[in-house]
Amino acid sequence: MKTNETAQSLKVAEIFYSLQGEGARKGVPTVFIRLTGCSAKHACYASGIRCDTEFESGKDMTVNDILCWLAKTPCKEITWTGGEPADQLTDEIVATFKEAGYYQAIETSGLKPVPKALDFVCVSPKVAEHVVAKNFPHGVTELRYVRHKGQDIPRPLVTAQHYWISPHSDGFTINNENVKYCIELCLQHPKWRMSIQDHKLWNIL
Repeated sequence: MKTNETAQSLKVAEIFYSLQGEGARKGVPTVFIRLTGCSAKHACYASGIRCDTEFESGKDMTVNDILCWLAKTPCKEITWTGGEPADQLTDEIVATFKEAGYYQAIETSGLKPVPKALDFVCVSPKVAEHVVAKNFPHGVTELRYVRHKGQDIPRPLVTAQHYWISPHSDGFTINNENVKYCIELCLQHPKWRMSIQDHKLWNIL
């Protein structure tokens, strides 16, 4: 694959090896690559959502730098996250890691389309439903909605293999009031499943 060094570089907030704590892949060992920046942050603030992750700082890493880091782990799975990883991730970069034998998942706000060769697409919508539907006309692997007490059940315009409700946490503290509310939502709407951020209970990143 012939791409220049600039196109094959990313600004990375952090990279670490841990367990997936949410959704259908909960408990799966994966290397999280958190990319710097988030074009969806203003939409989050407008809707009252506060991100518990600092993703503005970071360092430039070439794809080769990342591959060298990955080679130090026994894992062949990557989770691209952020911030908003779709701000930086390209078809060429995803193809490079795919050629290197890596399974790739992404956690995105739905604000932008994502590279087609990804293996698992989790959308946690932070924008209007029609925007998500436009960007993912063929559906996604997983929809995961964060809910505070009192927020309505989602009415997505895009299809998914898995539908999750996740109670909003207070940083690393599970908010029990939100948990109880989301349990009731799932009981009333059995299409939806409950997804606690278990990594916060496990006290891991």
